[in-house]
Amino acid sequence: MAWTEDLSVGNETLDQHHKRLFALLAEMDLAGAEAGGFDRVIQIFSQLTDYVAYHFAEEEAMMEKSGFPFVDLHRHSHQTIAMRIADMAAGLDGLNFQRVAGDLRIFLSGWLIHHIEIEDFEYRPYIGKS
Repeated sequence: MAWTEDLSVGNETLDQHHKRLFALLAEMDLAGAEAGGFDRVIQIFSQLTDYVAYHFAEEEAMMEKSGFPFVDLHRHSHQTIAMRIADMAAGLDGLNFQRVAGDLRIFLSGWLIHHIEIEDFEYRPYIGKS
């Protein structure tokens, strides 16, 4: 699963953020498939958690600055996802990391595409290119 041009929100900065999220999911896929990939899965979860927080804060700031009227709903969606990722990371151990990595990929890949195409596309008229 990879970012494609039809997922563009019309803002280069946010498109780059979304591309990075897809890249982290691809890395998780590879690490989760490795028998000895536990340390790598932990590392990617950490990167993902940090990047999600950064991306959500940046996106929300752009929405607020642009006067996007549904920023609070969007923020709530972001908080729900961040909590779900944190819960999955908290449940990781050396025995279940492959399953958790796969669960994360399935969950986040479906959520990410839906979130971009439905929720993020709503702010396209408000947030200019940058």
